[in-house]
Amino acid sequence: MRRDAPNAVPHASHLDGLALARARFAPSRESPARAWPRWFARTFDVWWHTGLIATVLGYALCRTSPGFLRWLETPFGWKLFGLACIPAGLLLDALVQAAAGNTPGKAMLGLRVVTADGRFPGLREILGRNMGVWSAGFGFGLPAVSLLTMARQGLRLRRGEAASYDDDYFLVRARPVRWWRKIVFAISFFLLFLVVVALDAMDRQDSREMAAVLAASPYAWTNPATGRMATVPPQWRHETFTDEDGLVLHVFTEHTEHAVVLLAREAHGEATIAQYSRALVERLEKQFALPGGQLEEFRGKSSWVVTGEETDGAARVRLRVVEVKGAAWRVMAMQSPPAAYTDQLVLALEQGLWDTVTPRE
Repeated sequence: MRRDAPNAVPHASHLDGLALARARFAPSRESPARAWPRWFARTFDVWWHTGLIATVLGYALCRTSPGFLRWLETPFGWKLFGLACIPAGLLLDALVQAAAGNTPGKAMLGLRVVTADGRFPGLREILGRNMGVWSAGFGFGLPAVSLLTMARQGLRLRRGEAASYDDDYFLVRARPVRWWRKIVFAISFFLLFLVVVALDAMDRQDSREMAAVLAASPYAWTNPATGRMATVPPQWRHETFTDEDGLVLHVFTEHTEHAVVLLAREAHGEATIAQYSRALVERLEKQFALPGGQLEEFRGKSSWVVTGEETDGAARVRLRVVEVKGAAWRVMAMQSPPAAYTDQLVLALEQGLWDTVTPRE
C-alpha cells in the first residue's frame, strides 16, 4: 500500500475552497461595464494623469523657458497648455496600465480592459485605444465638443453597442466590488474634483490679474530723497519698508514675482565705496552669495558692482553701489529662473531708478 495514498485525494473542504476561489475570479462573474462607471473611472484617471503631467512639465518649463512664461501671459495660455497635456496624460495612463495591469480609477470600480479574445492588451494597443478616447471620447478636450462626443459614446453603450474606440477589438469588463471600494473611489473622486475646481478658479483669477496688469498704464514714482521722478512699467508693484537699522528700502516686485529690485541709500562714512560695499556684502552673506566684485565708473561716478545668487535659492543677484554726494546708493536686482524672462524689465527699471539718483551723462 502506498504511503502517499491518503493525500492523493484532497479533502472536500479543500475542494470547496478552491472552487470558491476560482468562482470569485472567474471570467463568468464579469459582465459588460455600464456607461456611468466607465465615465467616472475614465474621468478620474485622466484628471490625475493629466494633472501630474501638467504639474511636472509646467514646473520644468517655467524654470527654463522664458517663451513659455510669456505664452502663459496670453488670455488662454494655461487652458491651452492644459489641453495640450491631455495626450501626454493618456500616454502616462497607457504606461501605468501596461505596467500595473490596470489604472487606479478602473481598479477601484472593478473594471478592466481586455481584447475581444480575452487577452490583456499591450502598450501599443492601449495607447492606440487611448488616442481614440482622446478624439472620439473627449473631443480633444474641447469643452463644447466633448459634451457631444461623450453623449454619443454613452448612447452607444446604452444601446448595447461598443464605444467607437473599442469597436470589436476591445471589451471593458466589470466585476462586483465591495461597498468600501466604491466609497473610497467616491471620496477620491470628490477630492480630485475639488482640486480641479480650485485650480480652475486660480487660473481664472490669474488671467484677470494678468489682463489688468497688461492693460494698465505706466505710473510715476518719485524718489523722496532726491525729488526726481521715474516712469515705472505697470508690471512692477512698489512697496516701502524700513529695516531694523532704520534704513528705508524701496522694493519693486514684478507681477509674477520672478524678479525683485531694491533701491536704498546709506551713509558710508570715512570708508571708500569699495570698503563700504565689501562690508555690505558681509552683512548680506546669510541671504546672498556675492563673491568677487569690482570697481568701475558708472555715469561718471565711482561704482562697485558684483553678481551672485541667493544662498537658499536659485535666484540670480546683481548689486551695484554708487557714491553720490557722500552717500552710498545701491540697487539690487534678484531674478528667479529663467532670468531671461525678466531681463528687459529689470534693466529698464534699474535705469529708471538710477535716473532718480544721478542723471545720465
